Amino acid sequence: MKSILSILLVGAFVVSMPFIFNKSVTVTEPHKLDVDGNFILNEWVPSRDGAGPDWDYNLKPVQVSERVWCYFGAMEMPTKENAGDMSNSCYIKGDTEWITWDTGPSYKFAEQAYAEMKKIADMPVNHVIVSHEHDDHWLGNNYYKEVHGAKIIGPESINENYYGPRHIDGKDYPGMQTRMIKALYQNAIRNTVLVRVDESFEETTEFEISGVKMEYVKVGYAHSEEDWFLYLPDDKVVLVADVVMNGRVTSNRDGIVIGQINALNAIKSRDWNQLVPGHGFITDKTAADEAIQYFALLKDRVLEKMEDGVIADYITKEVTLDEFRDKDLYYVLSPGNVFRSYEELEMYDEDDLIDYSAEKSDDDEEDKEEEA
Repeated sequence: MKSILSILLVGAFVVSMPFIFNKSVTVTEPHKLDVDGNFILNEWVPSRDGAGPDWDYNLKPVQVSERVWCYFGAMEMPTKENAGDMSNSCYIKGDTEWITWDTGPSYKFAEQAYAEMKKIADMPVNHVIVSHEHDDHWLGNNYYKEVHGAKIIGPESINENYYGPRHIDGKDYPGMQTRMIKALYQNAIRNTVLVRVDESFEETTEFEISGVKMEYVKVGYAHSEEDWFLYLPDDKVVLVADVVMNGRVTSNRDGIVIGQINALNAIKSRDWNQLVPGHGFITDKTAADEAIQYFALLKDRVLEKMEDGVIADYITKEVTLDEFRDKDLYYVLSPGNVFRSYEELEMYDEDDLIDYSAEKSDDDEEDKEEEA
């Protein structure tokens, strides 16, 4: 009996090997999983009211180009301990104002970020541009709306899926309880209120703000329901938010593989020297390489296993993407990405779904250069 039990234990250990030993989180309550089997980190920390001084994010802006500075967040999931500071946001220096690209996880974050930018140039923020609806990227919006009177440009999906302040039975509420508002301590989330986007576009749009030429590029359903990136042609800088991550595995819980590949093709078609991802620290010409490789391998390997007859229940054991095992959050997020990709790709038609026009544009430019 003991030998049989030993064999069973060894077998269970081998089967679980691909997705244990997570280096980013200690699993103390493994039953705390979401519907996709991913760990819900925030619920492991008991709530508290929070007291004392405001949360100090200790923010240090990094200059990425001549007129772009960015704040780089931790390579983690959002937790009370990091106060949601785990995504990247940027500030573009115009002639008379700062233009903000994503405002971070809270009012306090935005307030402290602007205080640092004001030391570089004492200008207001009159325009905020938002990449997508995930709240770690835009919960600082109301600071710029209330204090600076800024115009907020962003996806219509924010207005459709979230709403602003409510007044019910004599009490004020901050709007729909997003994951960040639920997760953070009160001294981090205090004063954070949901506000609506002022202007949305249906298609890719070019405009100029305070002397800065911009292309606000719609990539549609990619990492989320509606994703956009911002291209600065004169600066050769592209701010892409979560359609590119590096140094960590992406979360594709709200996204689709084919949409991600199309978004990456659109980014590749622009002429840029610096790229700022939504999460990660690499900003040079290699910044998108990990994302390009990850989604190409994810698509190809899931399709290959489907052709081999592997069913959904076993796909996360067959497709492990070992090339990314050393990246942050691999063990937390990659299995869910693989499983959801299987569901998506069951009805896959490459010719109908993948947009190769961006790659063709690159090839045409190369042909012209060779002819010259």
